[in-house]
Amino acid sequence: MTKDKAKQILGQSISNLNQRRGSVTSNELEAEVINNACLYILKNQKDKMREGNTIEAMFMGALNATQDFVPIAKAFTDGAMELFPEHYTAQEAMVATMGIQQNVAWDGMWDFLRDYFQKNHGIQIDEVETEPAIFYSTKHKRYENNSFVSESEVERTINLNFVDNKEELVVGIAPSLSPKKSYKLESNGNSIKYKGYDPDYLFTVTYDDFDEVEQFVLEMPNRGLKIVYFE
Repeated sequence: MTKDKAKQILGQSISNLNQRRGSVTSNELEAEVINNACLYILKNQKDKMREGNTIEAMFMGALNATQDFVPIAKAFTDGAMELFPEHYTAQEAMVATMGIQQNVAWDGMWDFLRDYFQKNHGIQIDEVETEPAIFYSTKHKRYENNSFVSESEVERTINLNFVDNKEELVVGIAPSLSPKKSYKLESNGNSIKYKGYDPDYLFTVTYDDFDEVEQFVLEMPNRGLKIVYFE
């Protein structure tokens, strides 16, 4: 990855975002740099793993790809500083470099990027079919160890991204929960329960008679915590 190639990728991506939204904020610019860098890094890692004919060779491909992380991140941050010198400085580049390294190590990053590029750019980064849904909650009730604790009338946006005919679910709650990937555990009437690949989490999605989400439940059994979100 060269700086010029990174500039080309960033320029096209941000131009696309600007056309779709009419403007691009500083926060959106910073997100574009991080997410495009992460996408390129993870694609590079996948490509090098595919080159291997054995498990050992695939493992070595993934290991070798990690050596490219820092140069790729630098190409994108340096490119952003040249493209947008008034809005993207060395400070933003330093923060982005740390963010890129943390994000590519997160096992849910590919799912997050799939959702990000689909929603913000109309681009599919792989062949996986997804079904996004947004549940706008206006209040939630909190339970600890099966006892009611509190009720809060605050707005929460719950992003639900169903994968493989609802066999998997990626959940993100703005602004309190970063995206978590889960798999279907059981169905019960109009409700489907998912267990997180991070075993600390359980999610239950309940539908109304029109197959619209009417309630969402987040549970953390290890803490005895349950939060029920309502429309």
